[in-house]
Amino acid sequence: MSQSTYSVALSDAVTYLRSLPDTSVDLVITDPAYESLEKHRAVGTTTRLTHSKSSSNDWFTVFPNTRFFELFTEVYRVLKKDTHFYLYCDPETAFIAKPEAERAGFKFWKPLVWDKCLGPDTPVRTARGVLRIADVVAGDRVYTPSGSLVSVLATRRTHAPAMRVALSNGQVVFASREHQFALADGTLSETAAMRAGTDLRTGDIALAETQTHLRLEDCIDEDERVVELPDPSSCLFCGREFESSRAAGAHQARFCEHARSKEAMAEELGVAPKRLRRWMNEGRLPARWAATLGLSSLATGRAQTRLQNDVERWFPETLPLDYGWGKLIGLYAAEGSRTDIAVSFALHRDEKHLKNHIARTVRAIGLTAKQVDGTGQSCTVQVYSKMFSTIIGHFVGGSNAITKHFLPSLYAAPIEFQRGVFDGLIEGDGHWSHDEQRETLNVASLDLASFAFRFVRHIGWEATIRRGENDHAGFWRVRFDPAQKLTPTRVISIEDAGDLDLVDIAIDDPNQLYVLNDGVVTHNCRIGMGYHYRARYEFILFFEKGKRKLNDLGVADIISQPRIFKGYPTEKPPEVSEVLIKQSTEEGALIVDPFMGSGSVGVAAGRLGRSFRGCDISPSALEWTETRLRELGMVRAADDAVMSTGQLGLSLGARTR
Repeated sequence: MSQSTYSVALSDAVTYLRSLPDTSVDLVITDPAYESLEKHRAVGTTTRLTHSKSSSNDWFTVFPNTRFFELFTEVYRVLKKDTHFYLYCDPETAFIAKPEAERAGFKFWKPLVWDKCLGPDTPVRTARGVLRIADVVAGDRVYTPSGSLVSVLATRRTHAPAMRVALSNGQVVFASREHQFALADGTLSETAAMRAGTDLRTGDIALAETQTHLRLEDCIDEDERVVELPDPSSCLFCGREFESSRAAGAHQARFCEHARSKEAMAEELGVAPKRLRRWMNEGRLPARWAATLGLSSLATGRAQTRLQNDVERWFPETLPLDYGWGKLIGLYAAEGSRTDIAVSFALHRDEKHLKNHIARTVRAIGLTAKQVDGTGQSCTVQVYSKMFSTIIGHFVGGSNAITKHFLPSLYAAPIEFQRGVFDGLIEGDGHWSHDEQRETLNVASLDLASFAFRFVRHIGWEATIRRGENDHAGFWRVRFDPAQKLTPTRVISIEDAGDLDLVDIAIDDPNQLYVLNDGVVTHNCRIGMGYHYRARYEFILFFEKGKRKLNDLGVADIISQPRIFKGYPTEKPPEVSEVLIKQSTEEGALIVDPFMGSGSVGVAAGRLGRSFRGCDISPSALEWTETRLRELGMVRAADDAVMSTGQLGLSLGARTR
């Protein structure tokens, strides 16, 4: 490899380019400080580089859009025949820069996208249950390691080199080489840097209780809730008690100053008086009607649902979230189905203990369970009650075996309730293997399997979760052995998986961490500047002078490389520029960057055996760049005195990368 040389100057970009001879440069790669940065700072959609009052930073002065044409004219002049020119820019500036570069003589080919992510089937914990990351949408809420729910701001799909990571819990995760995972020691690691034996951080945060009782009015929609009116021997309007309902009626009709006629109340509600009388004669009233009439405070606290099967049945104000109710919820999740007015459990005729448990639990709130024998040894236990169906729907969402999922209300319940849910799942879909001495749970729902997996790990048992295939839609298998104690989630193997379709999400959380279904903590993608749709990428506009073929026609137009967040302000990774240099030059070529900033283009050139020339108006940029290039082993060019004669000029155009 030939010796790579460099030369840098303190100069305005256009002035510097004018000092270079015609057709003397093999490639120009640059990234001006665009006007759009100031707009993002003004509306608060970038928080970086806030160092001064007059500008969003004190590192550089923006390069105005009005100077693009003179810049591109000079770039075109210094480039040799049949060469390329790459311009980093944000999506907004691309619409301004492209026509100006074409006016200067360049042919525009296409925008390249510098962009990173997880395989689309990776399960993620959300408020809607465990979902494939490909099914997560902006507005969903995902869990963080602290147990809080944060909003998803954006999702992104890309096609990039990926790695297959097999974990000790049986999960296989496909992730981009640059995607970050939290390690057991609290640090973050890119996928490509992990090795077999690496311990991952897990966040089993779903099981912390916050309530011990369910208030029935919390699970009944306000339009559905019906309240019980006071005893007829009390005044409906002032609450005064009398010896008989007749005395109370006389008081309401003649003496109570708060009393209103049913006709007046019906008119206020916009309903027929006959309809109001029918409700009140039954001793009940829709909750919204009671609120409109100012009678809510007089209600007894007992509730019903509209169109209830039995209008004489009133339910308690609260239900204890104990083991028994939890097991009933688990049985429904495993074996149940429901409509608006009924819940059914599909059981075996010999499962008498389960049938008895359902009957005893619903009897506690005044309901009855009916057994209906089916074909063979099957039977169905049915509970006809709109209220009971509503209670079930408060904890379990989804309409079939595949889409069933536990709602956040279940995770807010006590551990004993969740233990009941777990045991109900196992009773319904579990199988104990005497040969292997372990329990196996097979369910079609990823969310239900994930709950069982996390609960087993929560109580200290080792468990695995894997995808299984069958003639239907497939299933998820959770296996555990109560005698096997929990060990850290560990990387078993990691290998290249080629280019794959990947998905990532951006979340509204400063720590940028969220939890996968198995508790593994991962790092989200960062959104960039923007006001409406926040940028998750940056364009690299690809221009051509003359006609030159790329060195490798198999390179994709999406360059996946993580951003640099703790280096020089707005620093670009040298790896991105390396792709461009490999594609458009040969060894020994001269690369120029008139907005060199931290010198990342120069570093890329030096790594590949090319020479570099650049300028910037920031003294800090020159110092930073020279240090990096010397450490890389590059030597100062013999013509450095000539190359450094550019004047500071208009003091415009320094860009830091």
